[in-house]
Amino acid sequence: MHPLVEKFIAGQLPEAMTMSLVGGGLPIPLLDLLQALSHAVFKETPYAEKAKETLAGMPESLLSNAILGPIEPPDPLGLILMYRKDPGLLETVLLHESLRSDWMERAIPFLPGSMLEIPLNNQVFWIERPIILDLIEQHSEAVYNVKRKIQEFRRDVLQQISAEIAKDRLEIIDDVETGKLDKAWAELPIPAQNLEDEPESEIARSARLLSPILDDEGQEISLSLTQRVMKLRTNQKIMLAQKGGKEERTLLIRESNRLIQTAVIRNGRITEGEVSYIAQMRAVQQEVLRIISMNREWMKKYPIVRNLVQNPHTPIAIGLNLLKRINDFDMKLMVKDRNMAELLRREAKRIIENKRDGKA
Repeated sequence: MHPLVEKFIAGQLPEAMTMSLVGGGLPIPLLDLLQALSHAVFKETPYAEKAKETLAGMPESLLSNAILGPIEPPDPLGLILMYRKDPGLLETVLLHESLRSDWMERAIPFLPGSMLEIPLNNQVFWIERPIILDLIEQHSEAVYNVKRKIQEFRRDVLQQISAEIAKDRLEIIDDVETGKLDKAWAELPIPAQNLEDEPESEIARSARLLSPILDDEGQEISLSLTQRVMKLRTNQKIMLAQKGGKEERTLLIRESNRLIQTAVIRNGRITEGEVSYIAQMRAVQQEVLRIISMNREWMKKYPIVRNLVQNPHTPIAIGLNLLKRINDFDMKLMVKDRNMAELLRREAKRIIENKRDGKA
């Protein structure tokens, strides 16, 4: 390695020379420069952003020639995989003799979807690190054919899953591809064993009694989807709650597990109508109600505020703070609502009396 790069890595290079080095302004071999850029980025030095800019400005052909032959350490290969998008260059790196499985694992989330077939076909790497298959499957651009192959590899090569689980997961992929299931289903991880049994949820209870579950608009959730959600393990339910569609959120908010419920309310696709519906639910955890109350946009919507105040599980301090925003008509109803906390009812009565007596 070039002496200037060695000094930079050792922290012995003067500031001015370091800036010139990371900026690509010193006459050193390109591979040595890539080693310096890798150090700047992966060691999270103050020069990381400058290093990324320098890498971005390098011609593809120049980089391809620079990485011919063995590279030790192989950090420049990881740098290219994570911060360049040129298909030809990425293919060269993914097939490079010096690339290691740990760098493959680290780089997969950064790869374009069109490149995932290459690590998928590298059985040596994912046999060594099965998490590589998980990362490929969870990649937002992974096509369904890739996801199908992963299930087959897990079943036939790694023997991670039974034929029954593989069959179920392949059916899920087919249903997602045809639009029968939300796309989030295709990103669920391998089932993990629950550490302990959880109390029966409203989902399971409703399915057992064959009573339909309705969403916030009164639409019935299909029994087949309900039963499919029931079969998921906790870690899968959490991920589905984070990313799933409206029907999945409607079902999973009824789970007693706090992590599942909070994942639902933090789902980026959730609507204000759903939030209003959740705000009045008696079975939700206090943390969910607290999260709702802290969202400024949601707190601009009167139905959400009203439902939070009326919910007996809303923390008293939050209810008292929101009570002053309730209109007179609803306030009078709240005074008579024995499901509300007594303290809130008394405060509502006091506010009404003060307004009547001209004290408010």
